[in-house]
Amino acid sequence: MINDFFNWCVLVLEIMAEHTGMSYELINILIFVILQPLLIAIFFYLWRRERHKFREISDFYDFRK
Repeated sequence: MINDFFNWCVLVLEIMAEHTGMSYELINILIFVILQPLLIAIFFYLWRRERHKFREISDFYDFRK
């Protein structure tokens, strides 16, 4: 089952390579070395920003009183 999923992922990358004119290796680098860490950093920043907003709101209303 794992091998089938891996082979399907490789097939998808190869199809993307054919349609874009880029190599399989370049697409792999773009996705897993650049795009994935960038998305992780963006979502971490957004999470921290929302957490900060929630703390400001809860400090303003001071729900603990």
